[in-house]
Amino acid sequence: MENLKKRIENIANIYKSGNLVKSETLCKEILIENPKIAFLYNLMGLIYSDLGKIDIAIKTFKKGIKIDPQFSQIYNNLGRAIFRNKNDNEFSIAEEYYKKSISVNNNLPEPYNNLGNLYAQLSKHDDAIKCYMKAISVNENFVYAYYNLSVSFVATGKFKKAIINLKKTIELDENFYPAHRALSRIIKYDKNSQHLKQLIKISEDIKEKKIDNKFNTSFISFSLGKAFSDTKDYKKSFNHYKLANTILRKTFDYSIENEKNIFNRIIKSFDKKLFDKNINVGNGSIEPIFIVGMPRSGTTLIEQIISSHPDVFGGDELNFIPDIIKKDFPNLDFNNLNHFNKKKFKEMGLDYENKIKKLSNGLIKFTDKLPLNFKWIGFIKLILPNAKIIHCTRIPHDVCFSIYTNYFTNDQMKFSYNLEEIVKFYNLYNNIISYWNTLLPDFIYTVKYENLIYNSETEIKKLIKFSGLKWNNIFLKHYENSRSIKTASDIQAREKIYDSSINKWKNYSKYLDTYFRKLNN
Repeated sequence: MENLKKRIENIANIYKSGNLVKSETLCKEILIENPKIAFLYNLMGLIYSDLGKIDIAIKTFKKGIKIDPQFSQIYNNLGRAIFRNKNDNEFSIAEEYYKKSISVNNNLPEPYNNLGNLYAQLSKHDDAIKCYMKAISVNENFVYAYYNLSVSFVATGKFKKAIINLKKTIELDENFYPAHRALSRIIKYDKNSQHLKQLIKISEDIKEKKIDNKFNTSFISFSLGKAFSDTKDYKKSFNHYKLANTILRKTFDYSIENEKNIFNRIIKSFDKKLFDKNINVGNGSIEPIFIVGMPRSGTTLIEQIISSHPDVFGGDELNFIPDIIKKDFPNLDFNNLNHFNKKKFKEMGLDYENKIKKLSNGLIKFTDKLPLNFKWIGFIKLILPNAKIIHCTRIPHDVCFSIYTNYFTNDQMKFSYNLEEIVKFYNLYNNIISYWNTLLPDFIYTVKYENLIYNSETEIKKLIKFSGLKWNNIFLKHYENSRSIKTASDIQAREKIYDSSINKWKNYSKYLDTYFRKLNN
């Protein structure tokens, strides 16, 4: 028995070290020999989850539950595996498993924390915050709950509370690198800022110890990029942004040429003949407001303004359109689009309506602010002919540099970590937007960020008129809008309109000119 215990501990340590392949092999072997030990099914399920084998992980956790229905952690890990699928239809199942874990043992912080993450994903931040607080009451040193609390506080505009919890996170674990980056985004630095000194020391320690975790190094470098920007040391700032981006770019494969091929296929397939043949064939019963443009072009600010009205649901960045496209065009192959069944366009429009209505709390006006939907304006016109498209533009140099200074979790933003690729992507965007404007005149309303900043009331009134909403002075107080924001603009959109970000790229022009000369205006 003692030998078995040591073998299990050894496998668990190998798993914790990150050697998933070896831990998978060893755990399979010991599980065949000991098929009645629930802990082994829990460990095997965790290994499968981290390998991305979610379906088999779920089956493995369920086998463990049959052996020991009172094993609290396995319910929690099963819920987490289901949640990782990011399937909205299964979130309620994950929720039940988290709650079951708590009912079996209410002295574990993990299920409270994970239940909070689920609620946060659904923008139920009040419920999320209660769960995180409960996790802390169970274990006052549970660092993840403090960090997740800060995320919910940022999303709902409670920045002072976010700062308190981020500082507590760092106090408990100075090497919790995402907390440093999150804190750097909220606070304003001067040369004597304590956190700046701490970041410099951590950066030096990383170099000295040769820490190999690329994401951790990039988080600290992004933080220092922001800090030195605040202190106007633009050389150091740029060097840290460059390091952060260079590190991240090496962590994945990406081809801007593949991106170019996709854009070309879209333009080739969505032609005038297609639209002449399919007038009003989609779902015309709803008028969703799509807010599109390059990331960092002001889309979040626009949504914040429109969703200030109590009758408008701000959907934030929804993946509904890309998901619907992937379902019917899995390889983004549109060759047979001209021979597509017309009824299918309406079905896809109804699918979109069903998805948005599950979120919109009964409101009949809603926004969908996924910037990269600019690629799919033609598709949106086919399936939702009465949709409204608001296209945000901004000085291209500011857009491109702002992208470079941010970390994105969206898998579609892989172009963001290399200046040359950012510029090439911007030019692809510029080309396809010109195409849509020519092909679908009067379908797209363009808002210039700079006009919105310098002539706010006039521009907002024109925007609201296009959106089909009645004027209300509440639109001028968008910064008081309490809806949650999950994007990289979660902080700026809470502030009154300001012009300090216009032409901000010029502070770094000596490092950017070589790349930005290739921008197509």
